Amino acid sequence: MRRRDFLQNIGLVSGSLALGNIPLRAFAHPMLPSFEQTNGKILVLLQLNGGNDGLNTVIPFEDATYYEKRPNLGIAKNNAVAIDSITGLHPSLAPFRDLYENGKLSVVRGVGYENHNRSHFRSTDIWMSASDANQFIYDGWAGRYLHQMYPDFPAKAADHPMAVQLGSVESMVMQSPAGSMSVVFENPNTFYQLVNGSKVDNDPPPNSLAGEELKYLKQIAVQSIQYANVIKTAADQAQNAVTYPNTNLGRQLAIIADLIAGGLQTPVYMASIGGFDTHANQLGNHANLLKQVADAVAAFQSDIDKQGKSENVVMMTFSEFGRRLNENGTAGTDHGTQAPLFVIGDPVKGGLLGTNPDLKNLDTRGDAFHQFDFRQIYTTILQDHLGMANENAQAVLGRDFEKLDIFEKPTVSVDEVTPFALTSVNPNPFSTATTVSYELARSMNIKLSMIDMAGRELSVIQEGRQPQGQHLKHCQMPNLRSGVYLMSLQAEGKRRSRRVVVL
Repeated sequence: MRRRDFLQNIGLVSGSLALGNIPLRAFAHPMLPSFEQTNGKILVLLQLNGGNDGLNTVIPFEDATYYEKRPNLGIAKNNAVAIDSITGLHPSLAPFRDLYENGKLSVVRGVGYENHNRSHFRSTDIWMSASDANQFIYDGWAGRYLHQMYPDFPAKAADHPMAVQLGSVESMVMQSPAGSMSVVFENPNTFYQLVNGSKVDNDPPPNSLAGEELKYLKQIAVQSIQYANVIKTAADQAQNAVTYPNTNLGRQLAIIADLIAGGLQTPVYMASIGGFDTHANQLGNHANLLKQVADAVAAFQSDIDKQGKSENVVMMTFSEFGRRLNENGTAGTDHGTQAPLFVIGDPVKGGLLGTNPDLKNLDTRGDAFHQFDFRQIYTTILQDHLGMANENAQAVLGRDFEKLDIFEKPTVSVDEVTPFALTSVNPNPFSTATTVSYELARSMNIKLSMIDMAGRELSVIQEGRQPQGQHLKHCQMPNLRSGVYLMSLQAEGKRRSRRVVVL
């Protein structure tokens, strides 16, 4: 087994890591309860890679401009799955009709952001990180949510995986200020067989940045090995109650349903399907892709319902952008901006949010304007499904966003509002000095310290009672060797931390 293959299968970044002789207990750390941290709620993210054509997904079939600009690609009114008098779903989404009529499907139209970027890579980063278009953030909104729920990670990890992603390459959305929060695999049995019995080498890491990174990778690798048994046990405890379509997405969602039914206490899952970059020959290709989505999602919802697990599970679809209004010369559509997305599950209220796009009022490149910022959906899920307090959701997303009316009975917040925030460490990386910014909602006793990735406190930077407000602390740390650390702010029994690099 190649080292790179091992790392990819345990959900780590690409690189090399020798595995060999140290038993797991040499790197093991105390584990924390899982669902006690996250209210027992589950979020399944479904990424439609490539830029899904929203206008042919949720069809404004009474808008003459739609058919004028799409003479070949427009979906005829009598073929659409009508959900109100002016709106229908693509015929391939017919399995969604029952979900919609039973109040288990919310259709949010016109989702995007200001100054929309039409690059696949950049716009994907924006959706994953929840940044503004001109802002660069290198961790993900789901990772930051999980880091708030498990602030002592990686020194202490949850007893079940904090996140599970199906596939071979980890998504940025699961990255946190303390590193990756997810385990990535394509099949639970293969994952178990890969890591079962693995040990970590006993060579001391070098006194360098690479050595500290190696130590960190070993620690995360051990946690992944510890999770292999948990995942395998959950997979063996249950069996899918329905037959899934024999597609890649069908297999992904079948695994997620199986793990949920088997008792895995993981709050965030992610699946994906590619192929939505439909520049040419869109009609048949897009229809096939949407059919794969609809069939797999309908099977998943039926499965968890039959297993008695559906009341706490919500799925959200997303794609990096929509497509242009005008069809192009190769029977396809080009990169656009706003598009609809779906929020699915028993907890949702169901129905249509927003209006059909105004196809006569377009931007300079021929795209309709968005109605909702995508982070409005994120904050609604964080607060009304996952039970975060508004202030803590703001910390995850960077600022406050107005919630949408998506959920039938919003979850009562289970996390206490954190009355302080560790807002920045700048510069980062640094060599001997940096400045830490933190904010206190009221006067309180705090401890600002540097800890290593094993949770050991190395230096206390500031300790004692501090007044309410914004604080800047210039830190001189000339004696730290190169490596990866956590800047930690503790107060009133809570902790916030940021990953920092010393060069």
